[in-house]
Amino acid sequence: MKRVIALPGVAIYKGSAQKVDEKIFRDSRGYVPTIVGVAQISGRNIDFIPYKDTYRPVKGDYVIGVVVGYAPNGWFIDIGSYVKAFLPAADVLNKRFDPRKDELSRYLKIGDIVGLYVSEVRRLGNILVTMKDVKKAKDRRVGRLSDYYMIKVWSTKLPRIIGKKGSMVKLLKERLGGDIIIAQNGVILYKGPYEKFVILNKIITFITAKTFATGLTEYINGLINDMLGTEDRNQDVEGKEGS
Repeated sequence: MKRVIALPGVAIYKGSAQKVDEKIFRDSRGYVPTIVGVAQISGRNIDFIPYKDTYRPVKGDYVIGVVVGYAPNGWFIDIGSYVKAFLPAADVLNKRFDPRKDELSRYLKIGDIVGLYVSEVRRLGNILVTMKDVKKAKDRRVGRLSDYYMIKVWSTKLPRIIGKKGSMVKLLKERLGGDIIIAQNGVILYKGPYEKFVILNKIITFITAKTFATGLTEYINGLINDMLGTEDRNQDVEGKEGS
């Protein structure tokens, strides 16, 4: 596989490709990207990893959003996309919504963090989200999520944060403990000691800055060793001072 830094308007491949990412078009110059990223060329296939890109929801995506407003029959949810998503009140109440009897703020308030599934992306770009996914209705990550620390990254960075076959996120969970939730819109939640959250935040920041580096999982493991070692030494000092 060949990796090429891709810049808008600069041809990255001049042969005849068989499979090409939608962010790359072909003209007289060859195959040209429309945004900054890295093209991965394998045989006649060209995959593309954008450096930054707005989250574009797909039906079935698991997302974490923030309640930002009320509608007559539901809530507006910020999921970090090009428009706010809409959560119907009937999906939360599990019954027909009656505005004369049901007060929306009793169920979800502005500022609440919620786990949802994308139920529909309409032709004009309107996004519907739901808490009623038939396959995952009992998922504990659906509904209001409390007592979590939040990290937000570009959704295009998630593949590297998750790692090949989940190797990176598995490492983070094993070494830092706590509960780590990763949503497809680029939101990462952590429930655990604040000191471990600080380490996780630093690690995530490093990974997003080094998206295209090789051997990243092994390097991150060493970095965590150093950070945990520093934390342990600080705790020893504090213990001695208090004794």
